[in-house]
Amino acid sequence: MGDTDQTTATPLAERRPILTARDLVKEFDVGGATLHAVNDVNFTIRQGEIVGMVGESGSGKSTIGRLVLSLLKQTSGDVTFDGENLASLSDKALRALRARMQIVFQDPWSALNPRMSVGRQIGEPLLLHTNLSRSERRQRVERLAERVRLPAKFLSRTPAELSGGQLQRVCIARAIATEPELVVLDEPTSSLDLSVRAGILELLAELRRELGVAMLFISHDLGTVKLISDRIIVLYLGTIVEEGPASLVFGAPAHPYTQALMSAHLPPNPRAPLKRHVLEGEVPSPINLPKGCRFASRCPVALPECSDSLPPLVATGEEDRRAACIRIADGGNRLNL
Repeated sequence: MGDTDQTTATPLAERRPILTARDLVKEFDVGGATLHAVNDVNFTIRQGEIVGMVGESGSGKSTIGRLVLSLLKQTSGDVTFDGENLASLSDKALRALRARMQIVFQDPWSALNPRMSVGRQIGEPLLLHTNLSRSERRQRVERLAERVRLPAKFLSRTPAELSGGQLQRVCIARAIATEPELVVLDEPTSSLDLSVRAGILELLAELRRELGVAMLFISHDLGTVKLISDRIIVLYLGTIVEEGPASLVFGAPAHPYTQALMSAHLPPNPRAPLKRHVLEGEVPSPINLPKGCRFASRCPVALPECSDSLPPLVATGEEDRRAACIRIADGGNRLNL
């Protein structure tokens, strides 16, 4: 990795893209029917950037997290990591590339082997991806434990002997063992209480500063995403409806769905009051998606033409922010519901 201070000091727009998803589609066969989980998704993550991906359950967040690491095979579209199209790589080349991209799962209990010491599990990526000797691996594991603030005495213990917060630190240590350039974090704090969650977020921010690692932070917890992310991607039924700097998306959401999502899940700010929006109507089935805007059946400002075709992501006229709404495409830059 390069100079961490130089990476994090460089404006995001000037940093090297580390991951790009183009026209990403994932469909599943469900009893003979096609479930459309991810639909023509496009985004880029730059070096040292933390991108928060939010949306309700079933929006496709976790599926995208697995697609960008080739843990799932896409139906169509491309994922490029540092210029390499992952679909074109051989199994051997993809295994070698995994040292540079890692994942932290939601549930540390199921992610770890209950019969193996946590120290040995932290060291597994080093065994797979480096030529370090046993003593060198042991020393590296001790340094990794120190870096994630896990006491060395825990390294000889099994997962059952550690708390949830300690286990998630183990998973983070394992994920950064090979000094990856990208880490996908899939709901990494959802099973933790608030005080432990704050410690994990502080640790992740620290690792970004020290290592210059990029992160895709997937969560339904908007408050957590707001604290850690540089940029936000909002998903609805497998489609991106808004993308932009965290300060803009949270401070002045542009898309009607984003506004409703924020008002429902974020605590009210007396200095910047956000109206509460109760969404009516039914969520369309991902097996039978509408031709037009996926949100039209629940949108309080929908127009008849919203049902005609799926609106593209268009610039809102503000700093690197895009939203998929026909009203914005017609010249508006933000809707006030």
